[in-house]
Amino acid sequence: MPASVTLLRHWRSASLTGLTTALHHGQASVEAFANATEASGSLLQSWVQGAEVVEYEHYPPADVIDLESGTQFYYHAHRTHGDEHGHVHVFWHATPTGRRSRPNKGRKVWKRHAPTHMLAIALDARGLPVKLFTTNLWVTEGHWFDAAVTLACLDRCRLGPVPGHENSCAWLSHFLAMYRPLIADLLHRRDARLASCGALAEALNNRHREVLSQSRVDWAADLDALQAETIRRGI
Repeated sequence: MPASVTLLRHWRSASLTGLTTALHHGQASVEAFANATEASGSLLQSWVQGAEVVEYEHYPPADVIDLESGTQFYYHAHRTHGDEHGHVHVFWHATPTGRRSRPNKGRKVWKRHAPTHMLAIALDARGLPVKLFTTNLWVTEGHWFDAAVTLACLDRCRLGPVPGHENSCAWLSHFLAMYRPLIADLLHRRDARLASCGALAEALNNRHREVLSQSRVDWAADLDALQAETIRRGI
């Protein structure tokens, strides 16, 4: 599979600083993925821990939650789509206006209807990312933000080293930063599709519309393309 055209277009027009930053995130995501594989056998096993994957169950059972950044994610599987084994749902906790919502330690952490769902990352059985996609509001509930506000949330989504999940937190933070241009495209396509469906409130609860936008990804090809562009630009 070739590298993402959206990413290539963005990197070719990016500043040298922007391109260097993207390369840093790409290399750091690979390092974190390798560390998770070395420590747990695979990225998936860092969450599953040898358990049988039960449909719809969350892995790890209580999710990975970073109280400092407001980020929460979990892995689960409930469908068979090509090479997809399951997917990671990524949330960022905020008030209904998009401001950061910080719970006090010791209290019950956020309820499931509070966080904003930013995107999902489909993984194959090896734990490699194969697709990025967005879902409708009824799938995850919580707050609904348009692409601009969701991207602002994404830009503040930098996980700290949550105990026991340091490697997967590092992988996710750097992976999301590297793929930010493609995620932006997904979110704008998501909003455009909803806008074509009439009243927003009805569209967000349309049970016939689950996945609103998606893009297949070849992580290795995208990393190679990023490296090639930095060489071409003399970085």
